[in-house]
Amino acid sequence: MSTPPPDLLLQLFRLQEADRHRVGRALHNQVGQALSAIRMGAHLVQSEDDPDLRAEDLQEIIRASDEAVAIVRDLHATLHPPQLDSIGLDAALRAEHERLFAGAALTLAPLPHAPASDAALVAFRIAQVILRAAAGTGRVPSAALAGSDDGSGGFALDLRMDGEPDLPELPLLQALARAVGGHLDVLPGTHWRLRLPYGPTSVTPADPA
Repeated sequence: MSTPPPDLLLQLFRLQEADRHRVGRALHNQVGQALSAIRMGAHLVQSEDDPDLRAEDLQEIIRASDEAVAIVRDLHATLHPPQLDSIGLDAALRAEHERLFAGAALTLAPLPHAPASDAALVAFRIAQVILRAAAGTGRVPSAALAGSDDGSGGFALDLRMDGEPDLPELPLLQALARAVGGHLDVLPGTHWRLRLPYGPTSVTPADPA
């Protein structure tokens, strides 16, 4: 396998660093603030004699705890979607779509076979970058997942939307698809088609989500 050009490696490094920066900022600002609120509320409860005020303080602790849990779950889904391993690629894509476009349901059928872990992860990461770019435009993209119809024995993921999002990572995404034996094409009408092989371990049917 050939080594990716240095500019693509640098772009990948910057993309990874941007994600690390976003996660670190969320941990420090959002989770840190929630934990500080919990700590402060606990001290107030300890010193509060009025039952009504104590109940209010406990409710604030519960609210801050729920907020911290929601943030951690969101970060976990960003770093590695739990559905990808436990349910399948279709479930992970639906969850990511729902996370980015709240209230916009995505109908996505499971594949006939579960892709190998590398192929599934590459498909998810490519879709994640495109979905994030679409979210920046305020437009909700559509998606379709199916066994490939070109005789390759792989699978295809189609993403479509109105408008043209800024996608500077496109060369990197295309190189990533080639790295696992596939390709990412840009079709007319703001349409991306990703074709990937199932991989050597795809022998188990995907569970319906």
